[in-house]
Amino acid sequence: MVEKPTIIEAARIALERLGRAASISEIYDKIVELGLYEFNTPVPEHVLRTQVRRATFGIEVPEAVKRKVFAMAGDEIYEIMKDNGNKRFTVGMKRIHRAPDKKRIIEALTSDGTAAFREIWRLLLFAATLGYKNGRREPLINTDSGDAIRQELFGNSPAWPGILYLMGLVETGGIDVLMASEDSEDLRIKVFEEYANGGLAILEEHFKAGNCNLDSLLNFIQAQTAEVQTKKPDLHISI
Repeated sequence: MVEKPTIIEAARIALERLGRAASISEIYDKIVELGLYEFNTPVPEHVLRTQVRRATFGIEVPEAVKRKVFAMAGDEIYEIMKDNGNKRFTVGMKRIHRAPDKKRIIEALTSDGTAAFREIWRLLLFAATLGYKNGRREPLINTDSGDAIRQELFGNSPAWPGILYLMGLVETGGIDVLMASEDSEDLRIKVFEEYANGGLAILEEHFKAGNCNLDSLLNFIQAQTAEVQTKKPDLHISI
């Protein structure tokens, strides 16, 4: 069974999704919106504030946690702490790679002639959900760092980084992958990249049998969405 995030982890994820420092009310609203935690209390924001302050640097409270997650950005305004002990890390800064052997299918689906995906990051996001749906995860070999894509581009999608976290959470079966650390981010990205690579392989195989055009892609998506759901949660395939 997949463990649910703690209140502190839910607050951290909410802040990452907000992309800025925020008040307890704003963090709470985002937690509820994302369904990260169910507060079985008549005073949920009070409970949230208590837990956040336990993990906030510079605040001394009873039962404070040793590993600080948050920092104060203003009066009752919280942000994610950028220093984990003495080790610096920045969440969401590492780039997303793609396999060189998928260059042909990537170019075909992002070309002006096909007009299916305007940017490569959109195709990779689609491919990752496709690979996940079909249970196809393939390691990347000999990646070119020069072709890696900045995560901020994926941030143009409201589904990012939710898909990144959800895939990592389900794949590992534990909440460590949600932590704001370099190792956890590396794991999340690896899972995403390998599912995207698997999805691109599926698309490559499909288009070997016919022309790579928009009508063929739409027919393929329709066939995929009409299939019986797998045992894994569906991430909903859409362009």
